[in-house]
Amino acid sequence: MKLRAKLLIFGIILGSLLIPAYFILQTYGVFQKERVLSDYVLAVDVNREPYDAWPLVNSFAAMDKSEDNRQLYYRVDMNHINYLFQLAYQEYGVTLGNENPFLAGNVEYHSPETTYVRSEKEYSNAKDYTTSLHFYNKEEQEIYTYETTGKGDGNLVKSIIHQGMTRSHNGGSEAARDPYINITALFHDKLNVDVNLTVDEEQKIVWIRMNKAEAR
Repeated sequence: MKLRAKLLIFGIILGSLLIPAYFILQTYGVFQKERVLSDYVLAVDVNREPYDAWPLVNSFAAMDKSEDNRQLYYRVDMNHINYLFQLAYQEYGVTLGNENPFLAGNVEYHSPETTYVRSEKEYSNAKDYTTSLHFYNKEEQEIYTYETTGKGDGNLVKSIIHQGMTRSHNGGSEAARDPYINITALFHDKLNVDVNLTVDEEQKIVWIRMNKAEAR
C-alpha cells in the first residue's frame, strides 16, 4: 500500500477518534476560560473570616480559570443576584457559628430595601412577548438590561458550560450551557464596587470580598 493511502487511512481513523473526544472534553468545559464553582463553597469575606453566602448557590456561580484579575459570574436568570447587590450595598449582618468547622458563621441578609433585579414582559401583540431582566442601583436607576434568550448577549452575559453536566436535547445530549452575567464588571462600572475573589484550594472555599472602588 502506498504511503499516501496509509496516511489517508490513518487520518480518517484519527479523526473518528478525535471528534467524540472533542465533544467529551467540551462537556467538561476544557476549552472555556471560566469554570462553574460546584466544587467549592461560596463564602463572604467579613473582617477576614469566611461566612457562608447561602442562599447564593455555588453551582450558579463561576469564575475565570486564570488567577489574574479573576471575575465573578452568576446565572443571570436566577433571582439570587439580588443577594449579590445586597452584599455590594452591605445590606446584611452575620451570625457566628456554623456546623461546618471551616466557616465562621452565616450571612444574614436584611429585608431588601430595593428589588435590584426585575423581570418584565414586553408585548409585541396580545399573544407574543419577550421577557427582559432589568437591573437597578440603590437609587432606582436602571443600569443594565438583558433579554432572556438563554444565551450570551455579547456584552456582560456569557454562555458558560457547567463542567461535567449534560442536558437532553432533540433526542440526544449536549453540554449544559447557561447564561452568566459578569458581576465583577457590572458592579465595578455601575456601582463603583470592586469584587475580589480568593480561592482556597485546600479548604475548597471561594471567598467573595466587596469594597467601594478606589477613586478613579
